[in-house]
Amino acid sequence: MKIDDIIRNYLDSGEDKSAQLPALTHQLLEFWATARDFEINNKLMQELVFKYAAVEKKLKALNKELIWRQDRIDEDLAAAADIQRSLLPQKIDAIDHLAVAWKFKPCDKIGGDIFNMAQLDDNHWGIYMLDVSGHGVPAAMVAVSVFQNLHPQAGRILITSADSRQTRAFRSPAKVLEKLDLEYTFDRFNNFFTINYVILNTTTGDFTCSSAGHPPPIVIRQDGTLDIMSSGSPPIGTRDLRLVDEQITFPEEKGRLNPGDKLLLYTDGVFEHQNRQGEFYGNEQFHRQLVNLHDRPITYIVDTQFQELMEFGNGAAPKDDISLLGVEYR
Repeated sequence: MKIDDIIRNYLDSGEDKSAQLPALTHQLLEFWATARDFEINNKLMQELVFKYAAVEKKLKALNKELIWRQDRIDEDLAAAADIQRSLLPQKIDAIDHLAVAWKFKPCDKIGGDIFNMAQLDDNHWGIYMLDVSGHGVPAAMVAVSVFQNLHPQAGRILITSADSRQTRAFRSPAKVLEKLDLEYTFDRFNNFFTINYVILNTTTGDFTCSSAGHPPPIVIRQDGTLDIMSSGSPPIGTRDLRLVDEQITFPEEKGRLNPGDKLLLYTDGVFEHQNRQGEFYGNEQFHRQLVNLHDRPITYIVDTQFQELMEFGNGAAPKDDISLLGVEYR
């Protein structure tokens, strides 16, 4: 029997309850109110439990879908990283008069650094390294686009692509950078990049270099001295960002590698690498290590330099892509 019926039956009974009626009525009403509150609260609690269960079910379904989508994104990024790594120098350790070594560590799964070498004719190789501003997919897409444009058959570095390598004509480093600067405008790609482009004569050791805002190439001499080249002109794609409409030129710098000398290209992720205390590796330490390793083969120099960077960082993830490309003339 419900509490309402108990109270009603008591009040309707014919018993004489005049003396205790007020107190009993008060107690019964309090008991009734408490029971009603409990009943209401219990009903609200049940509704809340049902709603929470429904929301939890939806959240689990959404979380499952998000995990699935993230797995697909991770798979796509991993595939993109494999593709990007496949674009880096391959099977170039048997070039006449040259030994080549490189290291690449992106700060994300994919990065904005890319570098390579292309044979221009029987005696000349084009060597480049570039660093696109920003990180991740947008930077990687621009890097791959530049890579494609610097392929010998794309018409940016070769003037003619005759059947015989002996009869090929190729553009100077400055002319290559001029063509890139006209094509890769900031308003088109919402990005800019720095680059070193070197043409090396593998017969004589002579080379010509032009740079656009990139850390300068370094020649490591046999006697332990370092010849640091020029960083050249502003980055590619920044002509639209300058306040003054000026003619952009890309100066060239010439040099010669003697047998045993090494040419090193790198990105700013090397000397800007930080440890867990926020300290930068820095140019001074970078150059000192190269001097210490000057008489070792280029493979040993690149591997050891990269290992020292990782040890300096003490497990800290790089905040920028790290790239090293070394060529030894022999």
